[in-house]
Amino acid sequence: MTPSRRPPARIDRAGIGETYGEAPRIVDTWVKLLNFPAPGADGKWDAQQVDDWVRASRPHAWSARTVQPEAAVSEPVAQGEPESVSETAEGLAGRDELLRKAGLALRYGVSEAAVDAWTRVAGATAFPDEVEPGRWRAGAVDSWVEKYRAHVWAEITGEGPKVVIAPPEGDPKDLYDVGGYGVILGNATRGKPLPRATAQTYKRQGHLEPPDRKAGDRKRPEVFEDMWFLETITRHVYSRRGQGRLRAGRTRRTRKKT
Repeated sequence: MTPSRRPPARIDRAGIGETYGEAPRIVDTWVKLLNFPAPGADGKWDAQQVDDWVRASRPHAWSARTVQPEAAVSEPVAQGEPESVSETAEGLAGRDELLRKAGLALRYGVSEAAVDAWTRVAGATAFPDEVEPGRWRAGAVDSWVEKYRAHVWAEITGEGPKVVIAPPEGDPKDLYDVGGYGVILGNATRGKPLPRATAQTYKRQGHLEPPDRKAGDRKRPEVFEDMWFLETITRHVYSRRGQGRLRAGRTRRTRKKT
């Protein structure tokens, strides 16, 4: 797409896939997300709204977008005011709707494996009970995700920093070394891992969170270098501040003059 050309006024699923170079299954996932623009009565989407969403939420796809053939261009369809994000959410899957794991994965933009891991969470932060075998009420899961997977909620509602590739779903206490930290942070901010040397530089300059574990801290499992919990790295990704700002609890070192 060249700067002088705008997307067609109305666009369908095939058009979205063609414009942004995405497979049908990816487009199907997008249109079921809570913050994706609502379709009109004709089952198509306002192309400019879609373009704005892709630019903000899927920058890797937006940068690779192409101009659709003239044949795909259609005239605007008269309609009322565009629906809000919350109305879109209700239209996609109401809070009373019962969803299986696959439906929940589409709703929150995560993998079915991630949802499967959520459903096994027990204790004080336990996942909501099934209403029917293998089916959960969407509203109850919405509340759980908002409270216990705030980074997922922030991403789908547009209330948090945009990420290119979200941090992995896993045990919040999974440990990562500085190289793993760089992989997750780099994927989130630019779509590819930070080199280990760059992550080490960030650490020295105070741009990473303080490590959760250190060699010789006498905790289990034993570690032999600075390491971070997944939850710590994820918190960093979704609470990023302006470039050059120090992370909480860190101070910038100054060199001694000789």
